[in-house]
Amino acid sequence: EVASGKPTGIVFKGHAARNLAASFSPDSTQVITVSGDKTARIWDRATGNPIGAPFAGHNWAVLCGEFSTDGRRIITGSQDKTAIVWNAQTGEKLMMLEGHTASITSAAFSPDGSRVVTGSQDNSAKLWDSVTGKEILSLPGHTQELTSVSFSPDGRNVLTSSRDGTAIVWLANEWRKKEIAD
Repeated sequence: EVASGKPTGIVFKGHAARNLAASFSPDSTQVITVSGDKTARIWDRATGNPIGAPFAGHNWAVLCGEFSTDGRRIITGSQDKTAIVWNAQTGEKLMMLEGHTASITSAAFSPDGSRVVTGSQDNSAKLWDSVTGKEILSLPGHTQELTSVSFSPDGRNVLTSSRDGTAIVWLANEWRKKEIAD
């Protein structure tokens, strides 16, 4: 409980290596954890029990994992330079996003779920179509690795943060202008 600073007693334990990140589902009933064991796991927040089998598909440590805003999908990013979009209920791999040249350290769905942004140790972020897996736009404005990426609540902007000491706000809808011009 945050107000009291006391733990709830719920512990999520079961990865074969250290946990590297964790986050809540949109309705806070589940938790996703990612690990050096190359997997992600979904847990029941109330009991701490795992839900389904581990999400296995990366070749290296999984560094980030997030739910889509509707809770139906998750995205994981890995040291293997890929991100994977999964069906959160079945564990089915829906698509692999490839294009970064270094580890993916952060990933997020847009509020409407139509796009994904990934941040990497290659100093860039990439915007992807979350249905087709097509790379929409590369955002190469940092001089060091990215530490976090997120969408604004209205989905119009992407925020990136980097070890270079900067954070940048990007226009996430610029890709529409680019596609119309092409």
